[in-house]
Amino acid sequence: MASNSIRPVQICFFFNAQRHQLLHGMATAVRLARMPGHDVYVVSPAQGHIDYAQELAGKLGGAPITFVHARSGLLAAGMKRSGKVIPPKLMSLAVLARWLNRFDAIALPERTSTLLLKMGVTHPRFIHLDHGAGDRAAGFDKRIRLFDFVLMAGAKHRERLMAERLIAPQRHAVVGYPKFEAADAIRDPNWRPFANDLPTVLYNPHFSTLGSWRPCVEQVLEAFAAQDRYNLILAPHVRLLDGKEAQTRWAPLLDRFEGHPRIHIDRGSDRAIDMTHTTIADLYLGDVSSQVYEYLRTPRPCLFLNPHHVDWAGDENYGHWHYGEVLDGAGDIIAAVDRAFAEHGRYRPVQERGMAHTFLPGGGAETAAAAIAGYMAKAAPLPKLVRGRRDRRPQVHKPGVSIGSIARRAALLLPIVGASALFYNAVGSGPTEAATSPFLDRVVASHRTTLLRQDMRSQSPSTAYDPEDIRRATGIPMPNLPDTWEVGDTQLYPSTLGDIVQVMVRTPRGQRLSLVAMRVETNAEAQPLLEQRDAEHIAYWEDGDFAYALVGELPSPELLSLAAGLSKLT
Repeated sequence: MASNSIRPVQICFFFNAQRHQLLHGMATAVRLARMPGHDVYVVSPAQGHIDYAQELAGKLGGAPITFVHARSGLLAAGMKRSGKVIPPKLMSLAVLARWLNRFDAIALPERTSTLLLKMGVTHPRFIHLDHGAGDRAAGFDKRIRLFDFVLMAGAKHRERLMAERLIAPQRHAVVGYPKFEAADAIRDPNWRPFANDLPTVLYNPHFSTLGSWRPCVEQVLEAFAAQDRYNLILAPHVRLLDGKEAQTRWAPLLDRFEGHPRIHIDRGSDRAIDMTHTTIADLYLGDVSSQVYEYLRTPRPCLFLNPHHVDWAGDENYGHWHYGEVLDGAGDIIAAVDRAFAEHGRYRPVQERGMAHTFLPGGGAETAAAAIAGYMAKAAPLPKLVRGRRDRRPQVHKPGVSIGSIARRAALLLPIVGASALFYNAVGSGPTEAATSPFLDRVVASHRTTLLRQDMRSQSPSTAYDPEDIRRATGIPMPNLPDTWEVGDTQLYPSTLGDIVQVMVRTPRGQRLSLVAMRVETNAEAQPLLEQRDAEHIAYWEDGDFAYALVGELPSPELLSLAAGLSKLT
């Protein structure tokens, strides 16, 4: 006999990025799983993430959660090839899309997974979990408007998201910062990296192109190695050293300082994400990372590095730089540390006001879970139980069953054909089709449009090129161009993927090229890749959250060489 009772709400907490994002969702998942009428699944394509999630859940007191390692031979091969802690994100999305469509809601601490909406995942409601509480434009990504329900830490984020029309009334909630509970539960409060009682400075550079790592890290290490009054913890954002390429590139520098009695280097351990370093530090040295707000849970001295000479004072993306002295570089860093300790009293009131604006007092995981439950209860009714079976109930541990055999066979070809081609053969549409192709299509379209503009007397080109002005207006960091290049036009184009910055240049040999940039996930990394659209060749690469492309009718080797030079300037 059929039951008339409403089935439990099926909610998936999906973790498809680096390990640190689990701390932004697991405390909420635990609280929600304890509420009657909610079946909570924690899903990731990385076994290490699932292991860590289970450990977190246990430390938080446990809950009836179903943990799913969404595995396939294809994803394992992609992960092995990249050397990263997760398989390529777009590959995971395409492999798991059909399975994820069975849930009633998918809770995400990142935005890349909104590409699922373009992959036919239309049944679940998408819930955005606040990932950090910083000031950078990255935290106010236009993709946030794609979510059905948005959680945020405090009034600061709500005001800005409302002003930018990224959230709607009744479809968001200010809930506090659940990561505090998860981090407090998991970290070892007794761990100390030094056998002395000297004050400890935490240097926490961000992976962004606006960060200080490349221009400053060596100077910082050398300065602290040459003095005996302070300890230094170097703990870059975990994305900065994720993957074989980054680890290999920076190993010679970091190896020089390993074993120093007053320097501890964290290349991506759990202590870099569970607030161990921000809790024990006496001074924070950083740039654009939101981790400064986790550090300021207890107000303490701060310093910020601005090696790119950003005009920051009136820019809300740099609100946290009012919490301490801002330095143009690390040339006299020890003297700056001395001043920061001596002058903290003048910054403490500003820090306290900033924290009150950033975090809802008394909020946290319980508030976040209640907000999700309340939203789901007000949304359209869920299907009832039919013949004793739960409609659309996920089959645990079988997310890739429909493509598993194809993926396993294709994975054997990985060393021969490369990850992108393998992915296409295995599932019918790969990262290029999922996100890279729309980006490249827009690259070529903007290039052709600007060529037309330059050939029309009625159109006035804009030859001014000011990277800082572009960044303030769009949030997109642009490289400094070679002095020998002549700027012919600079344009901003809107698109469904976000703003596109396009700069037409002429090389000393008279070649017309376009440099195009936008915030989007592609299958490229720091090393440029090549594509072709009709007569145009495209060399494209990524830096942080942004994709860049150089396009024109040049021979591929020449274009790739120019792009490689530009990629080092972003």
